[in-house]
Amino acid sequence: MEDLYPAGPSDVPATLTRPSSVYKRQAWLAVGSLALFVVLYFALAGWFGWTAWRLISSGLAGSEDAIVHFLVGGCSAFLCVFMLKALFFVERGGASNHVELRPEEQPQLFAFLYRLADEAGAPRPHRVYLSARVNAAVFYDLSILNLLFPSRKNLEIGLPLVNILTLSEFKAVLAHEFGHFAQRSMAIGSWVYIAQQIASHIIAKRDALDKLLRVLSKFDLRVAWIGWLLSLIVWSIRSLLDTVFRLVVLAQRALSRQMEFQADLVAVSLTGSDELVHALHKLQAADEAWDRTLAFANSEYQQGRSVADLFSIQTQVLERVTQILNDPCYGKVPPRSCPSPEQHRVFVSGFAQPPQMWSTHPANSDREENAKRLYLPAPHDARSAWVLFDEQAALRQRLTSDFFHGAQLEPVALEQSLRNLADRYDMLQYAPDYQGAYLGRSLTRHAEHAVELHQDASLATDLHAALQALYPPSLSQQLNQLRALEEERGMLQALRDKVYKASGGTIVFRGSSVSRRDLPHLIEQVSGEAEALRQEILGHDRRCRATHLAIAEQFGNGWPAYLIGLIEVLHYAEHSLADLRDAQGLLANVTSVVLADGKVSSRELKRLLQTANELHRVMSAIHQDKQLVLLDQPLLARLGIESWAASLEDFTLPQATTDNVNEWMQVVDGWGNSLAGQLSGLCSATLEQLLHSEAQLARHLRQHSQPEAASAPTSIPQHYPVLLPGKERKRQLKLDWWDRFQIADGALATGMRLLVAGLIVGAVLGFGSLTGVDTRVAVYNGLGTTVLVQIGNQSSVVAPYSSASISAEFASNTEVSARTVTGDLIETFKPNLSNPGLHYVYNVAGASPLVVWTASYGNAAEEEPRFLGAPRWLDARADFFFTDPPDSISTKSGGAKRHILSGMGDSAPEEVLKLAGNAAQAQQIIQAHVRWDEPNTANAELWKTHTQALEAPDQTP
Repeated sequence: MEDLYPAGPSDVPATLTRPSSVYKRQAWLAVGSLALFVVLYFALAGWFGWTAWRLISSGLAGSEDAIVHFLVGGCSAFLCVFMLKALFFVERGGASNHVELRPEEQPQLFAFLYRLADEAGAPRPHRVYLSARVNAAVFYDLSILNLLFPSRKNLEIGLPLVNILTLSEFKAVLAHEFGHFAQRSMAIGSWVYIAQQIASHIIAKRDALDKLLRVLSKFDLRVAWIGWLLSLIVWSIRSLLDTVFRLVVLAQRALSRQMEFQADLVAVSLTGSDELVHALHKLQAADEAWDRTLAFANSEYQQGRSVADLFSIQTQVLERVTQILNDPCYGKVPPRSCPSPEQHRVFVSGFAQPPQMWSTHPANSDREENAKRLYLPAPHDARSAWVLFDEQAALRQRLTSDFFHGAQLEPVALEQSLRNLADRYDMLQYAPDYQGAYLGRSLTRHAEHAVELHQDASLATDLHAALQALYPPSLSQQLNQLRALEEERGMLQALRDKVYKASGGTIVFRGSSVSRRDLPHLIEQVSGEAEALRQEILGHDRRCRATHLAIAEQFGNGWPAYLIGLIEVLHYAEHSLADLRDAQGLLANVTSVVLADGKVSSRELKRLLQTANELHRVMSAIHQDKQLVLLDQPLLARLGIESWAASLEDFTLPQATTDNVNEWMQVVDGWGNSLAGQLSGLCSATLEQLLHSEAQLARHLRQHSQPEAASAPTSIPQHYPVLLPGKERKRQLKLDWWDRFQIADGALATGMRLLVAGLIVGAVLGFGSLTGVDTRVAVYNGLGTTVLVQIGNQSSVVAPYSSASISAEFASNTEVSARTVTGDLIETFKPNLSNPGLHYVYNVAGASPLVVWTASYGNAAEEEPRFLGAPRWLDARADFFFTDPPDSISTKSGGAKRHILSGMGDSAPEEVLKLAGNAAQAQQIIQAHVRWDEPNTANAELWKTHTQALEAPDQTP
């Protein structure tokens, strides 16, 4: 391991990797915003759960408003389940095709990892996996339990990354990841991720509960309003949580950027200031090469052939692209631009960049500045990172086979795959002699007619001299300068549209500070420079075509028509491809706009169908014209097809309709991309055939020889769509106000949605809090004196032998009291509430017997009265409390009954005592009347005659 472990820097300051004040502040902000979200989430969920339990239990206990309580309680239960269902998830980290490594399989690698983790002061990885990604990362499994228990961290190592890094660079990348392992704030990241999963389940996921609401909303109008109301409340909850969670995401991403800086410093402390920067520089080339590798493997797959080793293909692709770009630094560490290593910079910051607020990683230029703020040199080990792996070939083949998912393909030796790859890149259009004139640019899009591509009035009569003047070295410089100007213009436009922000807060353009009001002028200036340079390059393109066409005319023998045919088919293919891609882009734009708020109105559906059928029209037109595209034999051979018409599958895709739009949208990309792939292949093959033909004619001119007769030229449709730059179908760049409000796009829309959602949720909370909270109490005063009854903070004056109704909010310490008008306390007690939703009766001082009797109407049979004795406090069920029933009621059944609860306080003492439930109640009644009845009441003197204890009746009447 000593031989395989690169040395690190010396004299590393102990304070280098300590978290900065900015780091700590961002950590506290992340924790605070997360706490706000968690409190809001659980407060809402808890409130809905408590309200559901309170109201449903009240209804089950037989409350008078049972229907209302069941309805509101059921809705609250629905909302509680809607909230809490998001808690039950398990998020598996990594990907299903990761390959786990074990220490006994790769002892050198694990010894390297363990030593590096120990030096970084980080826990060793729980598990180590290989992946087919240009990446190295920490990942872990997550569930709600990880809010309390930390999850064990796993390490992913991407072999396409290993494939391009030296041993020192690989150590730096892994040291960065172990820097994350050591960060306590990783727990904050996992908490935020858990909260993000909860939020996404609530905000974005649509499941059976949403389906239930949709069904309910389309039901009978008498029930549908419940679905409408719940849908509105669910929207409000989602909107409220979405807005709050955006604060969490912003805070967490700001913390994530600081975590990246801090993890970079861990890598610097172990490998020096250069290695991580060099690895970052290689990543872009590695990504591009890996994408090209997968594209090649997919092409081989389509032809029934396998690839034995994707990583050898990636290496070969890097070499080929380096040659094509004529850039020896592509995918390699660039040479030092200044003698001082601490001053050398690999990454250059542009004058504008995307806003960092939504980014989880800092810009590479900022990461380099952070790594070199204190420059630490270290020895570089240039050996490949593969030296750490045992049985490399088996690992490479194992991950390669996973790409093909066990498909039954023709086994192909690696040497044959490399030859197939070479055939793909050994194209004349990639040759350095052309100075990059045919790389990544269209030759025909600017021309409305193909004839414009080969007309050049300035063509010299000396064809040898004209041929010699083509493709000068300055052309490469012009092409690079044009790309730089277009990039400048794009940055200026992004600054104008506030998509980008100025680096450092000040717009510095070409060395001078400029203000925002100067941007339109600068955009116009750069556009003018770019257009002038573009016209020079297009003029060179015309001279190339015109020169070779003049050579063809000199030879005759069908060559002029053949070259013109190739130019025409290239014009047809590039414009047809551009028209197809533009229609596809418009459909993607309209789809994004239509689905922005998660719902599709009838107007939006109509617009979507119109756009979809515009794409269908474009594809249909290309298929209809395929019989008119007659390619020449050399071009057919280059394409490997019998005819253009035969190469295109039958177009059986129907037009999009309301009935099939869902299925149509699922398959249209397959149809469109397949057709685009054919057109793209036609463009590349036609350009290659054109360049080969031009090179052949130029060679014959130089050798003073005569070429063979040309093949019959290609012919194309007389009319076909032409899409000039700037004439593309217009996209909707901004949502309308309703959609912006729905998704909170922009500060104003966010504020408005937050206000509306907050008001709705607040109204729901207020209504739910008031529903069933106040308990109704029927107060009966059976005493011969006026009584002031106090229940909680509610009071009522009740005359002798009269009643009153009080609605009061009961708490655990609520008291009931009765006083005389002079303030003497009759009694006070804490009532027993079995359920706040019931109707309770307070019989003051238990001074009167109570009876429930029945009023019968029509043919309804009478019922015997029920004598309740003289309780002081009870829950009762009746239609009328201490009041007379109506003389008549309306009924369809021919008869009805109403139950009335009455008191007997004004009856003669003998009658009252007969209705007492027992001797104790009789004694209670006598004492209450003797103590509190006014002297002038009718029965005051009679009650005094009963001061001796009386025996209760043998039976309750």
